[in-house]
Amino acid sequence: MKHSHLFTIVLAMMSLALWSAQASAADKPAPAPSTPSASTAKTVTGKSECATCSGVTAAGHSIMLVDKDGTRWVLLGDSDSYKKAHEVRKAGKTMTATLAGEATTKKDATGKEYKEVKVSDVKIG
Repeated sequence: MKHSHLFTIVLAMMSLALWSAQASAADKPAPAPSTPSASTAKTVTGKSECATCSGVTAAGHSIMLVDKDGTRWVLLGDSDSYKKAHEVRKAGKTMTATLAGEATTKKDATGKEYKEVKVSDVKIG
């Protein structure tokens, strides 16, 4: 009879130890997402166009890149490199944009999808 009481007490203590370990692990905050370094930042490369003149967006005349897969990327930004690229966006130049956020998939007036994304840098050529 004493062995069954001892077994019950040991089992209860083990359950309590496992529960408290699990509870403390759940209370720890998730690690903060790291900001991408220059070497791991996502980029998109494609031929430049004007998003509004091409009928993709209604206003703004943003830079649009069409990548090799045909995906249309509408770029939003205000850096000096963006402003320089904006001046020649209609020239069909190859540009590479460094993404500063997650792309949002949208649809134009005809229902075709495009991706809109903020960029931190745009390189021409």
